[in-house]
Amino acid sequence: MPSEGQSADARPAPSYRAFCPVCNTSGRRFSSYGSAEHVAQGHADKYGHPTHVIDQYGIRVVGSDRTPGR
Repeated sequence: MPSEGQSADARPAPSYRAFCPVCNTSGRRFSSYGSAEHVAQGHADKYGHPTHVIDQYGIRVVGSDRTPGR
């Protein structure tokens, strides 16, 4: 039985990571989408790789594509 303030089907808090398919790596987890997007853009600018943001399930966030200089 859940305690007060908790739902019976507790879900994990959302988290986001920058992901580079060229390097096949992802960055650290952020609770804020904007922070992960900023890191993705930084990687794109620094290394010239297209990047995007993924959620806590490893699914690409629609519209999160980042390219160098954008």
